[in-house]
Amino acid sequence: MLNAPLLSILRALPKDRMRALEKFVRSPFHVTHAGVAQLFEFLKENLHAGDLSKEKLETHLNSGGAHDPRRVYHLTNYLLETVEKFLALEDWEKQEHQRNAATVESLRRLHLGDPATAMLRYARKRLDLDKLRGSEFHRAEYRLHWEAYHLSLQQGRAKTSNAQELSDAQDVAFICDKLRTGCLLLSHQQVTKQTYDKGLLDNVLAFLNGHRYLEIPAVAVYYHGYFAQLGGDGSDGHFARLKSLLQEHTPHFSVSETHDLYLMAINFCIRRINQQEERFFREIFDLYQSGLQHGALLENGILSRWTYNNITLTGLRLREYEWVKSFLETYAPLLGESHREGAVHFNLARYHYDTGSLQEAMQHLLHIEYDDVLHNLAAKTMLCKIYFRLGESDALENQLDSIQIYLRRKKVLGYHRENYSAIVRFIRKLLTVNMNSASQRIKLREEIMAAPVLTERDWLLGELE
Repeated sequence: MLNAPLLSILRALPKDRMRALEKFVRSPFHVTHAGVAQLFEFLKENLHAGDLSKEKLETHLNSGGAHDPRRVYHLTNYLLETVEKFLALEDWEKQEHQRNAATVESLRRLHLGDPATAMLRYARKRLDLDKLRGSEFHRAEYRLHWEAYHLSLQQGRAKTSNAQELSDAQDVAFICDKLRTGCLLLSHQQVTKQTYDKGLLDNVLAFLNGHRYLEIPAVAVYYHGYFAQLGGDGSDGHFARLKSLLQEHTPHFSVSETHDLYLMAINFCIRRINQQEERFFREIFDLYQSGLQHGALLENGILSRWTYNNITLTGLRLREYEWVKSFLETYAPLLGESHREGAVHFNLARYHYDTGSLQEAMQHLLHIEYDDVLHNLAAKTMLCKIYFRLGESDALENQLDSIQIYLRRKKVLGYHRENYSAIVRFIRKLLTVNMNSASQRIKLREEIMAAPVLTERDWLLGELE
């Protein structure tokens, strides 16, 4: 069998990066093993061939000489190392400030004081011109202070060294990274219920209380984000401060860091919404709008279908119908291609249902079968609500039967199975209850209110009334 990691990497690379890799592989500076370029060329031409096998590769590589079965093994490993080095250097190329600092260090180690000093001035100028002020900026600033300090020692200028600036820069860089990791651990702990050793985190949080470092945005966002996630007294104030910092400083963070910060703020709102605090629908809607504006909700240029669903649901809940219609059309092309059609039809159905166009909503729901179990159940439930409103009792009964069969056939998690089973049960009761009997309606209302898991509780109560 061929090297699976190697093939998976090569198949994942887009055409432009494959062309760059080809140049890299052909460079004698990076690749010294004979045959690696030949192997790469063969794999590139046969990457998606159905009959790509180790035997076929052996035949190709050994066609001009003695048969050596070990050659394929060694060459594939050499090529894998080359590809991994290429990926690492690609990433390194994007880290301008770390590259500049490394150049200063190399010149300093060669005892080239004047070139090192000139490069240090250039590196400092480039860092100061950078608009980004996230964690990476503070790591780079610490690194430059480190090089400046050791360069001054080498040049005999110890009295004018930057020892205090070096210490402060190290503190800020460490605190940013420690707080960011602390937020990550806390978020993971709330999902998995697993307890982690926080190390120095509590000391860092205590140190920051009232400290001037909280005036630094990269420190403040994680500090307030951590306490907002932690909950308890004061969490609302920390969330408000986090939201304010995001609105003011988002352009000063990298795309990946901005994504993490918005996700932290959005998850805070989701937890409060799950606790029936309706006001957080407006808070999360503001975050969605701002996050879309800054590209913070995209991952590699793709908007996930779940985020697309959640934004639509929030906008409809707030009756921002015009905004939702525009959002659905504008961001549909940014959905992953494999899920795009289903997500668009599902959310257009939601939009038309909420705006009263039941027939249009129904057409969107009948247009496609959804690949996700919960998506499918949500679509089937919406069809039930439409049939109920339209008085199409036969179609409704068939759809309710369909949901029950689907629940038996699919492996649906306990919470969701209980929820959808309850929805079917209560819709059937709605069909049979005597609406003219106050006692029957009261009894059914009490049953609906007592159900421990029921996502359609409000709709059921509304139809009962």
